[in-house]
Amino acid sequence: MNRKIKVNTPDTRSVDIDDAYALEFWAREFNVSQEKVKAAVLAAGTAALDVKRELKK
Repeated sequence: MNRKIKVNTPDTRSVDIDDAYALEFWAREFNVSQEKVKAAVLAAGTAALDVKRELKK
């Protein structure tokens, strides 16, 4: 019997700045510091597309 193992990956639709692993993931994904990700989330909300747009400003 083959069993599928679910890997704990961050939600790719929203940015959770309270989860250290997710924050590190998004900082690498957007190629910015964790502080910039936090600031973008506070300005634009948690939706990944909105955070990306905020970081491009």
